[in-house]
Amino acid sequence: MENRGITLIALVITIIVLLILAGISIAMLTGENGIITKAQEAKRRTEEAEKEEQENLQRIAESIDGVTQVNDPTPGGLEGNGTKTNPYKIQSIEDLVVFAYEVTNGRNFIKEDGTKEYVELDQSLDFQSDKSYINPEREDYEEYGYNGKLKEVLNSTGFIPIGITIAQVGQEVQHNAFNGVFEGNGYKIYNLKLEKNIALDYEAYVETGMFGYNYGVIQNLGIEKGNVYTGIESQKFSAIALLVGTNHGEIRNCYSTGKVTVKTTKFSCNVGGLVGSNSGKIQECYNTAKVKAINNGEVQIRLGGVVGANETESILENVYNTGDILGIMQGKSVSTHTILVGGVLGLNYGTVKGTYNIGEVSNQRENEDRVVMGSIIAQNLAKIENCYYLENTVVPSDENIEITIQGEQKTSEAMKQNDFVEDLNSGNETSMWKINSNQNQGYPILYWQ
Repeated sequence: MENRGITLIALVITIIVLLILAGISIAMLTGENGIITKAQEAKRRTEEAEKEEQENLQRIAESIDGVTQVNDPTPGGLEGNGTKTNPYKIQSIEDLVVFAYEVTNGRNFIKEDGTKEYVELDQSLDFQSDKSYINPEREDYEEYGYNGKLKEVLNSTGFIPIGITIAQVGQEVQHNAFNGVFEGNGYKIYNLKLEKNIALDYEAYVETGMFGYNYGVIQNLGIEKGNVYTGIESQKFSAIALLVGTNHGEIRNCYSTGKVTVKTTKFSCNVGGLVGSNSGKIQECYNTAKVKAINNGEVQIRLGGVVGANETESILENVYNTGDILGIMQGKSVSTHTILVGGVLGLNYGTVKGTYNIGEVSNQRENEDRVVMGSIIAQNLAKIENCYYLENTVVPSDENIEITIQGEQKTSEAMKQNDFVEDLNSGNETSMWKINSNQNQGYPILYWQ
């Protein structure tokens, strides 16, 4: 009996020990620091790492390709109602083509009560990428001016600008301009091609840019790798650039890269990297595009890195240019044969404030006709403040070229210092300029870049 009692006690103790050990094992498995808990945490971290890796790969792909596949349920139809909270959305190249057609044919995007309608770019678009089209092969856009496969035509004959001036013989000039608010949301338009050869017997305005004629607000938009070529044999004024041909509205936080080439023989024109002719307000913008104009007639060309000509009461404020500017004189020598070549502006009648240029300003000529060059402005007839240029930016073809001195010369080293940023910011209520050594070769950039 005594042995059985000991055995029973031993059994009870064993069971208790096993239960204790089981409790410890369960805790080790399921507790805060348990094996199962740690395994679950490791799995979660692995999944998060894999997700982050996929997102990084996607970002890398986007940075290389520039765009993602568009998702537009109604290509060619602008979704939204035009209010600030529910703007019309540009979601594909098809949408952009139809939007341009509507403006060019008289829709100004102004409501009946006189308020501006809102149009919003929903993502970056690339004319050369299939991803930016719902169907790049579609051939039903003839009524919009594109005969053939849409992508193919846009990359051969080019995009038809948003807005136009109509000047028919014997009739009053009609400006079909965009008058709403175009919100780019910081997105980009890649590989915009604008190609025209104008040879008309009657008087016709030529306004070339993504927007041909603007009375509205265009903001937060970049033109990347744009390509403009315009050959003009028209008897009327022309304004050519990458973003806007003629501007009577407001342009903010926009930029242009690529190249602009213009050749004219019969009438004067304004040529710029960002805007051809400005009669409105341009603020916090820049250009890196190369701009070239060829004068082959009895005309005058106003050529500038940012804007060709700044008209009376217009404003150009907190802008800069890094693109090279080239003016070429061809043809027979005549007294009216002139070209004004400026780093920021060709001709100024308005206000210019807080600007700089580091792009090379050069010329070529086959005759002795008048060439005027300036690191900031070739010909200034109004007010400028806080304007600067990199030394030795003007490179004349010969000693008889007229060179105007506007603004203050700086060395490259000086323009990369914080003191220069303070100079540019003087007079601004808030800081518009900053320096990031990894951007723009260390030269100042705008606050939003």
